[in-house]
Amino acid sequence: MRTALLLATILFTAAAHATTIRNDDSCDIATMPAATLLLPYFEVDFNSPARTARTTLFSVINTSRSPQIARVTLWTDWAYPVLTFNIFLTGYDVQSINLYDILGPSGTITLQDRNVGSSSLPNDANPLFLPSAADACAQLPGVLPASFLNDVRSMLTTGRVASCGSSHLGGIHVNAIGFVTIDLVATCGITMPNDIHYYDELLYDNVIGGDWEIVDPNPVTGNYAGGNPLVHIRAIPSGGPAGVATETNLPYTFYDHYTPHQDRNTARMDRRQPLPSTFVARFIQGGTGAFNTNFAIWREGLTGASAACSAYSRNNGFDMVAIEAVRFDEHENPTVNSSEVRISAYQKTYVIFPSASSTPTSAGTFPPLSSSGDVGGWMYLNLANSSTGRPSQNWVVSIMQAEGRYQTAFDATPLGNGCSSTQAYTTNRPYPPVIGPAPNITP
Repeated sequence: MRTALLLATILFTAAAHATTIRNDDSCDIATMPAATLLLPYFEVDFNSPARTARTTLFSVINTSRSPQIARVTLWTDWAYPVLTFNIFLTGYDVQSINLYDILGPSGTITLQDRNVGSSSLPNDANPLFLPSAADACAQLPGVLPASFLNDVRSMLTTGRVASCGSSHLGGIHVNAIGFVTIDLVATCGITMPNDIHYYDELLYDNVIGGDWEIVDPNPVTGNYAGGNPLVHIRAIPSGGPAGVATETNLPYTFYDHYTPHQDRNTARMDRRQPLPSTFVARFIQGGTGAFNTNFAIWREGLTGASAACSAYSRNNGFDMVAIEAVRFDEHENPTVNSSEVRISAYQKTYVIFPSASSTPTSAGTFPPLSSSGDVGGWMYLNLANSSTGRPSQNWVVSIMQAEGRYQTAFDATPLGNGCSSTQAYTTNRPYPPVIGPAPNITP
């Protein structure tokens, strides 16, 4: 009897664990097939000839036998969506996009090849496609109308467009700058992520992957090139049809600001993993090799669905203050920025990063080099802001250059993930201040 009771207890415990442990429930971001891809920063010099123009390229891979549709959205550096188009991917397909082709003189979005390989399923063999997909995807975009292309260019360089009057939707810079999201969807369309109806078209199979490259072919300005995987953001749980609000254990989601918020499930209807707030980012700056490091930083904006044009200034204003940056040299000496303002009850550095930026580590935005003479080290970046009501989402890429001819790019190391609690300013903690991986928050 005791043996039978013990066995029953073991079986019951195992069954309980089998129904409560979901191995896919993770906020950890990894380079594995996903439902959304993020290109955290792009830059395109559309005024120069292609042979010398700085540009950004990316590729999208379909890892499944079934056809898939990827919705690509270009955003300004203040998180305003300016252009969307669809990539139809046959089974095991890969499509590459050069943003210069779109924003440059030709203004062309190349039509995709629909030839099916010997191992692929037919192009209508995805049961999750909406009925509209066949007709909608038969007319993918080609050449952008000149007036529309001019508006897109203006928004990505001046932040202005006639329909928004004097309001700015992005920063002012010579080159087109912003970020890109790529989502698995159930039909081809022009709806963008800042429209709540977009979430009736999202799909949840984790089947796409990709990479990006930033290229400066001008030998006068650098002749650099570097690349990295796109940020792979999985849907949790995976799978299911479009337009269904399925429960997820994520505390909030990547598209949290844009999803409909009728209840807990619709508020997290995209089911995409959230991104972290704190990072370890390597740098090399100066020295005989003329080293330089830029931190390409993506940050979650604050504007929601159907926001007014005037609201986008929040994505480059005081609400986007980063909590802290600490520079450590190779002898573990820390430095902080001496330019401080008082926020709440403690001192902190007043640093604003918009939703997409690339900033050299030599800029006054970051703490100065120590007096040790070291040209390398790492930075602790706490990019959370206090305006989201929860940990804010961010991503950091270190882009290193040397000797006027070498460049590499790689992701910074997150300290925690999108389920981690917001970390306080280090001098606001008990002495000595502690920097380290963050604990998780309860969903």
